Amino acid sequence: MLEIGEMLVPVSDLRLYMDITFSERQKDAAEFVLKGLQMELEAYLRRPVRSQVFTESHVIPSSYVGIPATSFFYDSSLNSTGETLNYLMPSIEISLRNTPVIKVTEVRFRNIAAPYQLMGEAVTRSCDITAAQQNSASATYTSAAHTLTVGQTVSISSATPSTYNLSNKQIVSITSNTFTVTGVVGSLGAYVSGGVATATGNDYIVHRYGLELFRGFSNDIVDVTYSGGLNGDEQDMFRLMILRAATREMQNMHDDVVGIKDLNSRNVAPLETGFLEKELLAMRRYRRRRI
Repeated sequence: MLEIGEMLVPVSDLRLYMDITFSERQKDAAEFVLKGLQMELEAYLRRPVRSQVFTESHVIPSSYVGIPATSFFYDSSLNSTGETLNYLMPSIEISLRNTPVIKVTEVRFRNIAAPYQLMGEAVTRSCDITAAQQNSASATYTSAAHTLTVGQTVSISSATPSTYNLSNKQIVSITSNTFTVTGVVGSLGAYVSGGVATATGNDYIVHRYGLELFRGFSNDIVDVTYSGGLNGDEQDMFRLMILRAATREMQNMHDDVVGIKDLNSRNVAPLETGFLEKELLAMRRYRRRRI
């Protein structure tokens, strides 16, 4: 069930749109109607109408062999024991369920050899450091804004003192303006100023509707944590369609209901409830299509 904070159209908006005052019972009914209509709209579009955070598990097909990002057909990289690796198939595509993808925050592989291994995005990103603090074997850096992801390898330069200039440390957690790395050896001291963080990876590329993986083997489980969905808060059309449908529902429930004591019908034709066909047609271009 949708939480109140997740509703695209709150009861207050419906009250303003209809220009009426709801009783307490009508408020409860309106909240129920608005939640139902939003879920109905999401069922039709096959995607969330508000961006949310999701965690999904996907299994790499048993027939998959894999290929690194350096070649389309084969590569002569060496594995951990020094043996030559030859790959026969292109990279694997993983289609995420709640698209479009806004941001991927974490990708992990699960298999017998490497349970919960973090992957790093194969895109170079950088940001300016404004603060830093050590906590035992980890260090947290603050930036006004960044697009780093968990699993990327980051290097810090131009920080004062120079002890905060770290090389090839893996990002293990992030917030909107911080990232934390592990593997810190020794005391870094008190941060003073400066610093530039540059992060790289080689495991996957984020696309609008999923991931392109360059690592992994058949039957590996890939756990992806990401934010996705339509930005309904910026799409006035979604809000308007829900308001129109909710207005019809409320009018049917509270204006045209004939009680048992009223044996003579008022002969008022009920309004069509739910979304009209022309309303759904207007939103069809946002619908997720299955091929």
